[in-house]
Amino acid sequence: MASAPVSGADQERVELLRSFLRARRLRLDRTDVGLVPRVGGRPGLSQDDLAEATGYSTRVISQLEQGRLRSPSAQLLQAVTVALRLGPDERHVLWMLAARSTPPAQRYATDVDPGLARLVDQLYPHPACVTDAAWRVLAANRAIAEWFVDFDRVEPERRNVAWWLFCDPHARHVLVDWERDFAGFFLDRLREARVAWPDDPALRSLVAGLRVQSPFVDRAWREDAGGGVAPSDPVHALRRPGHTDPGPGDDAAHHVRVEVVTLAPGRPDDGRRLIAFLLPDGESGPGRLSRDVCPVCGPRREAGR
Repeated sequence: MASAPVSGADQERVELLRSFLRARRLRLDRTDVGLVPRVGGRPGLSQDDLAEATGYSTRVISQLEQGRLRSPSAQLLQAVTVALRLGPDERHVLWMLAARSTPPAQRYATDVDPGLARLVDQLYPHPACVTDAAWRVLAANRAIAEWFVDFDRVEPERRNVAWWLFCDPHARHVLVDWERDFAGFFLDRLREARVAWPDDPALRSLVAGLRVQSPFVDRAWREDAGGGVAPSDPVHALRRPGHTDPGPGDDAAHHVRVEVVTLAPGRPDDGRRLIAFLLPDGESGPGRLSRDVCPVCGPRREAGR
């Protein structure tokens, strides 16, 4: 957390930071942060008091308030957030003023509102679903079942796009270029989620389970190998239901080019995403479940037991 001189361009930000922290200190007393009150002391918290409450030195707290810390650590800003009892909006302001970045998300959304679920249904015949940060399926339309997997047939703990992608052999039958277009990209998104929510049990359990069940995931995770950024071309190929055997010579005749669109329906940090596979004009719903008519898999329950 090296200190740096304040430039003229940063002066307004520093003044706002100083006023913000001073106002939040003055609205609390030592007893509010678990410190012994001082007889005859001034109201509010001094910089010394805030240092004692956070476990940092007075020098560090003073430099933070003066805007002289070039890169204040997340641990310092979180300690100040807790000590000053900042709400979510105030926490955001502190991060923007002190670090010029948004704060890390504290948790992600795990539900879907009725309007979003209705939107997913109305996208039919285009396959669409909503997932949370751990890739659990929160909503999916009938086209997802027709082209990919019927998540209603999957045990609740396995209703997860990443689990289907890496652990269900049918995923490789449906997705023409499974590794290039999807596998590496998903691994990178999983790594990003683990960094954003390092203590989340669902993400921890998902990664651990995938590494046990999928040799591909285990090897790539150990080698820190992924797909880098999202493919520049959002158009990928699927195999039509009933023609998901990659072996026959006429395989390419049954490829359908779809445009993959991913949107964040809530706050940028809530972790949810809406994924839609836009079919070409004139391509209608197949009216049958891809897994049930797969020449390779045959009609059996989806993987995920």
